[in-house]
Amino acid sequence: MILLYGCSVYKVASQPGPADLTGIGVGTPRQIVISQLGAPKMIDSDANGHKQDIFEFQSGLHQATKVRGVLYLAADVFTLTLAELVLWPVEMTILESATCTGIATYDGRLKVESWMVTNKKNSAQNC
Repeated sequence: MILLYGCSVYKVASQPGPADLTGIGVGTPRQIVISQLGAPKMIDSDANGHKQDIFEFQSGLHQATKVRGVLYLAADVFTLTLAELVLWPVEMTILESATCTGIATYDGRLKVESWMVTNKKNSAQNC
C-alpha cells in the first residue's frame, strides 16, 4: 500500500496544461506553427501537391484544476491510501491529457491554407 501513496497526486502535478494554439490559423507562417508545436511528426503533400505537416501534441486540463491534488492528498491521508484504488484509475483514464493531432496544409508561400485539430484518442479532453 505504501507504493500507492501519492500516485494520483503525482499524476495531477505532472499533467500538462492545455495546448497553446493561439495564433495558429489560416495565414500563419509555417515557422510560427513549428515554433509553437515543435517539429512535425510527419511531412507530406496533400492531393493538390501542397505541403502538409502533421503534428502530435498533448493537451491537458486548465492548470487551475490541479487544486484537486490537494483533495487527493487529503483523501490519501484520511483513508490510509485506500483512496488511491479509485483516484489513480480515474486520473489514468478519465482525466488523462488528450493526445491531439494537428494537420496544417500550406500554400505556395508556406502560410497555413487549412488547419485542423483532432483528438487522437476518444478521451473526454478537448484539443
